[in-house]
Amino acid sequence: MSVNNGASRAIDSLWERLAKISEFSFTASNGPGSATDWRGHARGSVAAERDDSRILFREQALFTSSDGRELDMQNCYRWTRLPGSLRLEHLRRSEPVLLFELQPVTEHGFREVRPHLCGADTYTAQLLLRRGQLELIWQIHGPHKNEQLHYHYW
Repeated sequence: MSVNNGASRAIDSLWERLAKISEFSFTASNGPGSATDWRGHARGSVAAERDDSRILFREQALFTSSDGRELDMQNCYRWTRLPGSLRLEHLRRSEPVLLFELQPVTEHGFREVRPHLCGADTYTAQLLLRRGQLELIWQIHGPHKNEQLHYHYW
């Protein structure tokens, strides 16, 4: 088995699984040095729309913060299939913001090709193909941030 064949199989597997996603859970946590209060969890639905090279995720959930406040949570993400990787963008007011290009590092694991920089903050990600679900873990580090965003999709 060549590396290219392994990477191609990993991308094919992830692509097929992304198109079937209908639910997600989300946990936000922060670590030492964080000046934010971005902690809590949500569970909600995903409407996945697919064409040949893109899958659009429309996520809706009720986010419950660590102090019990409830907020509507809505996100729109676009996955694009590229040769040898997948691109993940956040669509804000329909404008795409590139978050990550994810490349397979194992048959069941992906990592960002390069970190996403937003001001002084650095975003990294890993995506794991688990039995029955996908796990996407973001890390955000900066002068006032030490956050982890943990998604489970199924």
